Amino acid sequence: MTSTRKNPVQFVSLISRTDKPLYIQSFLSDTDAIAKDTNEEEVEVAGEETNKSVQPTTTINNFLKFNFFSHMALDIFSSPTSLALREQQQQQNSNGVLLLFIQDQVIVYGYESNNGLKIVVGMDQSATINQDNLHKFITSVYKLYLRVVCNPFRNFTANEHDESANYGNEEEDVLNSHKFDEGVKKLVDGFI
Repeated sequence: MTSTRKNPVQFVSLISRTDKPLYIQSFLSDTDAIAKDTNEEEVEVAGEETNKSVQPTTTINNFLKFNFFSHMALDIFSSPTSLALREQQQQQNSNGVLLLFIQDQVIVYGYESNNGLKIVVGMDQSATINQDNLHKFITSVYKLYLRVVCNPFRNFTANEHDESANYGNEEEDVLNSHKFDEGVKKLVDGFI
């Protein structure tokens, strides 16, 4: 039997210690995105043609929105004025996951690892989020990141003779792989 429960995870992004976005992925289904951005009556009246024209625009708009939210989270991570708020949250919540902001019915949480990697997760505001499950989810994403980046057997077939061409892009290329994307999708699908 299929579950009608809507997954609260809307996006996941990983940002390097130099504030370079490594991975930003939206996890809104097309039907969720269309329902949020259009009136359901318009979709029913206009039929299939409206659905086809709305889907690509909605997907692009959501990607841009979540990209913007990730950059907003970076501003909060690096802002000296938010340091006191972050310290207060860390005292109340010892697992390191911080509530960064709420915007457009999306609650944005962040986690900064010891090596400076920032993991930003956007959740649906209408969902009830268990902080322990959120921490477990974020640490699972971090472990997946470490497994993929530190894998000594990963494929290094990209032009081995010209090392300067890929210098600095190697980590980003690995995170944009199908294997990493599927791993994150599996973690998102398993989020309770």
